[in-house]
Amino acid sequence: MNKTQERALNWLISEGHKKQNIIFKQSSPCFFVKEKKFDVKRLYGNQIIFYNNQYSQLKKNPSTIILVFRDNESSPYLKINFQEIKDLPSTYKDIELNWVDINTKVKTLRVSEKTKERLQEYGKMGEDFDQLLNRLLDKIKKNE
Repeated sequence: MNKTQERALNWLISEGHKKQNIIFKQSSPCFFVKEKKFDVKRLYGNQIIFYNNQYSQLKKNPSTIILVFRDNESSPYLKINFQEIKDLPSTYKDIELNWVDINTKVKTLRVSEKTKERLQEYGKMGEDFDQLLNRLLDKIKKNE
């Protein structure tokens, strides 16, 4: 059990659940209390991360509550009903949701605002960033 999961366990106990009634598993969801299921996420800056395997497991347990903890806090910063985010939004309230490898054919590329603006200067009408980057890379390869 990692530190964030330990904080979640302690919080569940402080909410009145008996420790012997809380089942912990190294999967998503990681806590089972009677009919309720909880998963735990650590807040990294302004984002939480979901990996493909976690998402697949949570889809099978749509009533799971995601407990989001900030470092060194004993109570969840946010509680998210998985049903509200199952359609893979990029944000929820003030939190960025990072869905890693959900669709392995498409990846996220993070660029600064300045880089984004510079790329947009080279874009053609109706061209998305994927098409633009491939066109620029083809041009570079051709000039090598």
